[in-house]
This record gives sequence, structure tokens and C-alpha cells, in this order.
Amino acid sequence: MNVDINVIKKCKKNDKNAFMELFKQYERYLYKLCYSYVQNEQDSLDIMQEVYIKIFKNINKFDTNMPFHPWIRRIAVNTCLNHKRSLKYNTISLSGGSDEYQALEEQLAADTDIEQYIENMDLERIVKQQLDTMSPKHRMVIILRYYEGLSYDEIAEMLELPLGTVKTDLYRARNALKNKLAGIV
Repeated sequence: MNVDINVIKKCKKNDKNAFMELFKQYERYLYKLCYSYVQNEQDSLDIMQEVYIKIFKNINKFDTNMPFHPWIRRIAVNTCLNHKRSLKYNTISLSGGSDEYQALEEQLAADTDIEQYIENMDLERIVKQQLDTMSPKHRMVIILRYYEGLSYDEIAEMLELPLGTVKTDLYRARNALKNKLAGIV
């Protein structure tokens, strides 16, 4: 997801239309990301509003020589983490919900092996259920690594942890998830 540098420059000049364009471009991504952390539509929308406000207030601090996507993701993840800390949530969803039906329709239209697709959906559901039972620390590193695709360095920077701690947490989280799944799958 690349945002035009000119849009960011316009945002830095407080151009309303540029902000609307920027927010429209990232709306779906931010909603999915927020929903994956709080598992609640209304809370996701509230967090998105907070993210938009933070972007609006801090856009002048953004270095246009750096990629925009990691910057906005960091704001969103930190806002979600703060929200979860304040409400003491203990569960995280990994998908947006209605997209599963669209994906199923696409699979049917693609004329692929539906049985395999259903098995994969079932496995994904089981993994999500098991992730929900894990500690927030372990759940977070798994989501950032495997669902967000972040590198170890990016996770360490985002969570403000040493690289070795992230590697250890991820190793322990994978083993815990593997043990949970061993009796089920």
C-alpha cells in the first residue's frame, strides 16, 4: 500500500481533501488491524478515530524519506495496545469476519477443491481459538510476525523490546501454540 508523497505533503499543510484521501486509502487496512486486536466492531471504529486524530496531530513529524505504511501501522498498533491495556481484554481475533464469506464465494467461483478450502477454514478457526487462550505477549508476537509479516527487528522496534527478547518470546509462543494444537489437529 503506497501513498503518494504529494498527498502527505498536502496533509502537512492541513489540506482536508488530502487527509480524506489518505484516510480513505487506509480505512480498510486500519479497520482490519484494529479489529484483529479488539474483536469488536464498535471498539475498532473508536480506535480508528483515535488513530486518525494521532495521524492528524503528528503528520508534521513524519519523515517523507521514510515509508508511510510502517509509520501508520505503528500508530495503529500502539493505539490498540493502549486500548487493550486500559480495558484488560484477553482475546484477539485474526480476521475481519465478513471477508470469509467473500473468500468462500471466490473459491466457489474459482472452481477449486472446496473440501480443502473448508478444511483450511476449519484449521484457521482452531488456530484462532488457541491463540485466544495464549498470553497477550505471545499472541501479540505471533500476530505481528505471521499475520502482519513483520521482521524480528520491526517487532522489537514496535514493542520497544530487545531483539533477543522478541526471538525468545516468539520461540516460546510457537512452542506453546504447537503444544495446544498437538492434541486437537
